[in-house]
Amino acid sequence: MTEPAPQPAHPSPRIGTAERESAMAALDAHLEAGRLDPEEYGERSARVTEARTADELEPLFADLPEPRPHVGAAAVPAPVTAAGPPAQRPAPGVLARYGPVISGALPIIALILFFTVPIPNAWVFFLLIPLGGALFARSRRGDGGRDGD
Repeated sequence: MTEPAPQPAHPSPRIGTAERESAMAALDAHLEAGRLDPEEYGERSARVTEARTADELEPLFADLPEPRPHVGAAAVPAPVTAAGPPAQRPAPGVLARYGPVISGALPIIALILFFTVPIPNAWVFFLLIPLGGALFARSRRGDGGRDGD
């Protein structure tokens, strides 16, 4: 019967999508700088997508200067504990949810109103476009339209 291979004292941390994307971005920079030819870039990027641990990424950047992906204990977020309830983000408001859609539809709405509402100065409906942009601008920033919360 064969003996199992000895386990390393400190196993390499597993990596996730963020670390793989960081490694791919570093490879992209080296390709653009001319440090890698397209064939070598293809081989290394294939190995990055297959990598499961930080130790599998290290040899891919051993002969390259910065930038390189920084993985390891410092890059791994602390595990989530069940000590307390998780911080809940407030539900997005109506402006945050529908503001960009309404803002995008305002030119069409203004055009329809211009041709269908029989008033002498129908051009005023086109003022809805900048007005809507100003009203919904805060919802695009990601703060849900709240001031100073």
